[in-house]
Amino acid sequence: MICPADALPAAAPRLANHLLHASGGLRWHLSALRHRHGAWLPFMACLANWLARWQPARDKLLLVGPSAGWTLPTAFPQRFREVRVLEPDPIARLTLAQRFVDCAPRFGTLDAFAPGGLATLRDHYADHAVLFCNVLGQLAPDDDSAAWCAELRTTLAPLAWASWHDIASSARALDQPGEQTIPAGTGFDPLLGRFWHGGRLEVTDHGSLALAGSKAFQCVDWTLRPGQHHLVGWVSHTAEAA
Repeated sequence: MICPADALPAAAPRLANHLLHASGGLRWHLSALRHRHGAWLPFMACLANWLARWQPARDKLLLVGPSAGWTLPTAFPQRFREVRVLEPDPIARLTLAQRFVDCAPRFGTLDAFAPGGLATLRDHYADHAVLFCNVLGQLAPDDDSAAWCAELRTTLAPLAWASWHDIASSARALDQPGEQTIPAGTGFDPLLGRFWHGGRLEVTDHGSLALAGSKAFQCVDWTLRPGQHHLVGWVSHTAEAA
C-alpha cells in the first residue's frame, strides 16, 4: 500500500518528498543498478549475515530510510508480520513496494529526524523493531556528533533497534578489507588504522562512531563506486524497560 498508513499526532513532523539528495535519490538508484550485482556483493553478503543474527522480540518491523531496499535481502522483511517504512523518496517507495510485494510494506509520513521526530517514533512505533538503513551516518552533525549519538540512544532506549551506517569514507582503497569486530572504546584514528596501513589518507568522518556507545561492534568495508570506499558499522540494541 503506497499511501500514509499512520495516525500520527497532529504536531508530529512530516516527511517531505525528495528526488535528489547527496546520499540518495536518483544518483543512488543508478549506482545500485550498476553495482549491486558486482562490486556491492561482498558488503551485501555481510549485511545479510548481520540481519540474520538480529532477532528482535518483535513481529512488526519499521524500516527508516531504506531507499528502494537495494542492499536488503528480499527474504528479510518476510520474517515480520507487518512492515512499515519511513522513506522520503517517492521513486524508492514505488520500487521498494514492488521488490517486497510479498510483505506488503505500508508507508508512513513521520520525519523521524526533525525536532521531536525520534520521540514520536519511540512512542508511535513502540511495538516495532526499528531498522535504520544506512541513514544515520548521513545525518550526524559535524559538531558534537557524540552528543547527538548519545541523545539518539537515550531517546530510543525502550525500543529494539539496529542500524548500519557509514562511519568513514575515503577515495583511497583499503589495505585490509573485510569484516572486523571493533573493541569497545576504539577511537576514530585507531579504527582507521585497522583498515588503512600507513601513507597519506584523506578521510571523511561521518560522525556515527559513538552510536556503538560502550559496546563492541561490527565493521566492514563497502566500495560504493570506483574511488569511493566506506567503512560501515553495525550496532543493535535490545529494548530496555520503560
